[in-house]
Amino acid sequence: MNARSAPAVQDVTAIPERDLRRARLLAVCLGAVVPLVLSGVVLALVLAWLPELPSPAATHWGPSGVDGFGPPATFVWLTILLGFALPAALTITTVIGVRDHWGGGARLLVGMALGISGLSAVINLGAVGTQRGLADAKHADDLGGLMLLGFGAFVVLIGIGWLLQPHIRPAPAAPLQPAHVAAITQGERVVWLATASLSRRAMILISLLVVVVVGLTAFMAIRFTDRMWVPILTLVLIGGAFASSASFRVRVGPDGLSVRSQIGFPRVHVPLDEVVSVRAVECNPFGEFGGFGWRLGLDGRTGIVLRRGPAIEVERRGKRPLVVTVDGAAVGAAVLQAYLERDASSESTPPDGGAADGGSRS
Repeated sequence: MNARSAPAVQDVTAIPERDLRRARLLAVCLGAVVPLVLSGVVLALVLAWLPELPSPAATHWGPSGVDGFGPPATFVWLTILLGFALPAALTITTVIGVRDHWGGGARLLVGMALGISGLSAVINLGAVGTQRGLADAKHADDLGGLMLLGFGAFVVLIGIGWLLQPHIRPAPAAPLQPAHVAAITQGERVVWLATASLSRRAMILISLLVVVVVGLTAFMAIRFTDRMWVPILTLVLIGGAFASSASFRVRVGPDGLSVRSQIGFPRVHVPLDEVVSVRAVECNPFGEFGGFGWRLGLDGRTGIVLRRGPAIEVERRGKRPLVVTVDGAAVGAAVLQAYLERDASSESTPPDGGAADGGSRS
């Protein structure tokens, strides 16, 4: 058997430094500076109107009207936290997490930061404005129409934020060290196995989130027994998502590429006859897919992306390309490529009436 080189690992999302600086600058302006200015205007109005609000003020509306009360200063903190702090944190996290990769996911997250700021401005101004001059907050008008207006502002600002950011086409970087796999003959069976797992940092962050939700569940169990379903449902959803996406088993063999969660679901299988091409690439989940886990990229790819680093990218016939981050991706891609070349060779060679016997190797 002759040794052969697999496709080289390439960084397919490298951005020229000049374009990257421009994208980052616009992201900070749209996702942090604009929310700062908008929240400053809203905060000034809220502070000016506070003396005219009843105390306690209405802070929550349900299907039957006002059902929650708190100090008027609540709207000051909501304006600061939701109008500026959250959008700025989302933007800064995006800029840092994307690093030298910039794609549709990053543009969308910055647009969402701008949209959150607009939503906060509409809701907070409306909630304060509708209570000005009231002696009792129970008489405050319903905010149903205002919520629709706020959601409309949220959607529109996301679109504006998206359009104002540059659409950058990545340029391929220099290839890295290729992997080598000998040709696979007919009758020979080669299987490559690996485990794709979340990074240690992501595991710690998710674990902390679960702890917070568990604490919230315990608190609500003591104070608000009629609303217990909210934190319990949240805990179940977070726990289920964590269990199903924390680790995947990746297998390349004569039947193609299989990726299966360690708990059995979700899973995906790409038969050899569906594979158009395969290569190993360097993947930045945050920059290319907007986050980690089982994701749909804005560029048309499906990603099972758990950490930054090497990944197997498979172009599928009639389906979205699939990207799976996993250590040793270059070797896995090389084995799958070897099977593709073996099948292509057997289809082009007339049968000689004999069957080849072979062993197996890993």
